[in-house]
Amino acid sequence: MPQEPYSAGPKTVHQMRPSRVLRTIRDGKVARILKLNTNDAKVAEIFAMAQPDAIWLCTEHCSGSFETMEHQIRAAKIHDVDAIVRVARGSYSDYIRPLEMDAAGLIVPHVMNLADATKVRDMTKFAPLGRRPVDGGNNDAMFTRVAFSDYLETANRERFVCYQIEDPEVMDDLDEIAAMDGVDALFFGPGDMSLALGIPGQMDHPEIDRMRQEVARIARKHNKIAATVSSPATVAQHADMGYNWLNIGADVLALSDYADKMLAAFDGI
Repeated sequence: MPQEPYSAGPKTVHQMRPSRVLRTIRDGKVARILKLNTNDAKVAEIFAMAQPDAIWLCTEHCSGSFETMEHQIRAAKIHDVDAIVRVARGSYSDYIRPLEMDAAGLIVPHVMNLADATKVRDMTKFAPLGRRPVDGGNNDAMFTRVAFSDYLETANRERFVCYQIEDPEVMDDLDEIAAMDGVDALFFGPGDMSLALGIPGQMDHPEIDRMRQEVARIARKHNKIAATVSSPATVAQHADMGYNWLNIGADVLALSDYADKMLAAFDGI
């Protein structure tokens, strides 16, 4: 009988790894995310051993290569933890390579309007939802061991894209963006939003809080994931707003705090 595309012969049938983040959210819980700015697989594994739902990696602001990121994703998967990659804005290759390395999700920064969101959807979802190019010979499809048709269907269902809402212009199109098939999550970014509004760093400013609540409301209205950054002091507040994907903490904060506390032992000597 004919073989699936990319198959040289009969193989053991495998399935794509399901997303832990999506499993948590589908169970009605809040997904817990830890962010990494460093590029070391050992740091990724240390964080994954704490059992968050995902670690957040970044190519927008951080210096790691795709190769180092691939090791971080693999380190997380050892402990059944997702990896989510904030991508650099660019071509479709910048978006799909982390997915092909088996990241469970993407964060696409600075989605500006409905047309921009439509382009992102088309580049990150397979047909019939979008027009994502296909390979099937990488980590996510277990190097062609996942049946081709299963790969396309499962990737659309078990991989997700967060549309980062961090510019005031996009707010007018937010309802239409959230209504689109293939849009999985709205991610409110208060930092860049505060810069754009001329109130840099004022994360609790009334206008920032209004937008934060509006993003959560619209996401949940359309049964989409509501994502944002949080802190130990605001987790409960943000969850009550409707956010069900919360980043809390980062490796660079942990390392800085640890270094300061250790060196404080020498104060007064």
